[in-house]
Amino acid sequence: MPSIDFKKLKRQMMIYRIVQTILTGLLIVMAIVFQGKFAALDRSGQFVSSIVMALAIQLLLIYPVYRLAWRDAGVEIDGNRPNLSPEQLAALRKKRLIGDMWKFCGFAFYVVFVALAPDANKAVGAVPVLASTIFSFLLTCLMYFQCFNFSARKQMKQALSL
Repeated sequence: MPSIDFKKLKRQMMIYRIVQTILTGLLIVMAIVFQGKFAALDRSGQFVSSIVMALAIQLLLIYPVYRLAWRDAGVEIDGNRPNLSPEQLAALRKKRLIGDMWKFCGFAFYVVFVALAPDANKAVGAVPVLASTIFSFLLTCLMYFQCFNFSARKQMKQALSL
């Protein structure tokens, strides 16, 4: 039985670790920017409220994001198996497209939500909502990449032990 080569998947996991580092830096920069906005508006308490709101949203999203990452990691591992038939390749392509569609829908939701938010200078409650949304988006991306790497490592161990 030929062994499974995980070289491509390991590269993808390394890229995801780099992206996580960049997103963490962006999250810190955005926190500093919004903290300055809240301080300028003399509403420092709303900064903490927006962080708490973003964390609450993450608690709601953790299971769906984990399931999506687990599924995507499984598709990548199945794609590395040797001697796949054309039917199996077509099924994997369909699974990848469905996973990509879910990720695009999540990304589009955040982009549309931020784009349609009222101007922060005109609406009183726009800054906390905008901050919560951006923090939640960055945290969701981080969570997906972390869950994917965790799931991929776990499924690689399972695939090698078979």
